[in-house]
Amino acid sequence: MRQYDFLQLDVFTERVFSGNPLAVFPEAEGLADEEMQKIAREMNLSETVFVLPPRDDVSLKRLRIFTPMIELPMAGHPVVGTWNALARAGVVPVPEGGSGWTRIHQELGVGVLPVDIEFKDEEPIQVVMTQGAFQTHNEVDDMGERAEIERALGLAPEDLDESLPIEVVSTGLPILVVPVRSLAAMGRIRMNATLLSDAYTRAGASLCYAFTRETREGNPSAAHARSFVPDLGIPEDPATGGAAGPLAAYLVKHGALNAEADAEGMFRFRIEQGDFMERPSRINAEVRRGEDAAIEEVRVGGASVMILRGSLMF
Repeated sequence: MRQYDFLQLDVFTERVFSGNPLAVFPEAEGLADEEMQKIAREMNLSETVFVLPPRDDVSLKRLRIFTPMIELPMAGHPVVGTWNALARAGVVPVPEGGSGWTRIHQELGVGVLPVDIEFKDEEPIQVVMTQGAFQTHNEVDDMGERAEIERALGLAPEDLDESLPIEVVSTGLPILVVPVRSLAAMGRIRMNATLLSDAYTRAGASLCYAFTRETREGNPSAAHARSFVPDLGIPEDPATGGAAGPLAAYLVKHGALNAEADAEGMFRFRIEQGDFMERPSRINAEVRRGEDAAIEEVRVGGASVMILRGSLMF
């Protein structure tokens, strides 16, 4: 009988039973691809991470990220939660004095990317991931396609924020960004899984990320979002770092923030998510804009809490 230990964390939160649950197998050597997929299906969370030795001299670890149905090249809450767990396990060097920041590199399906871990009294309190290059793929401006997205979300035309576009954007994973007018309208969303999956797939996206600039907590929150991935068996996701990053860049690109950039051109704010699922999540976002207004860097981060340890035997 084979045995693999795993950890479960709640990610993008400081409280248990909030945020987005994540399973991490910190020593996954020896598992075949098919076995990883079966284990992710057994764990039945939005994502499960398998930690492996890196294939290069730069990365500290290689992460493979699986939903119950497929492997993903990159995702936010799996990275943030996994490195919180690995830092607690002593895999990450603690800064001198026990407090401060440590930078490491990780290998993902999209390549090698940096991760920054903040420690306080030798405990990790925040993990910040740098995402891939921000890209704008296409805008959904056809009235028929817009109407289909409205129907798929159960919304009326007046529920959408007409001042911002419905757009496919990416920092590694293409997402369909849908601007909504208010929190009240966000609460009225009633997803039709088949219609919505067809709509965002046809647009070239991997999920639908509806958001409003009306927030529950005010500053530093700049948006409240809901994430829907029905074709991957995820009706709604409580925290989606891989979508929060491109949304953050989208907001900066379109001048949709009240906040100003600092002297280095960095915008810092928060994206709320998960409240409509009774799993409040708070995702910290950083977007650097260059002198030519181009998006140069996108980072997302947050806290995680350990909630479960166990062993899988088969």
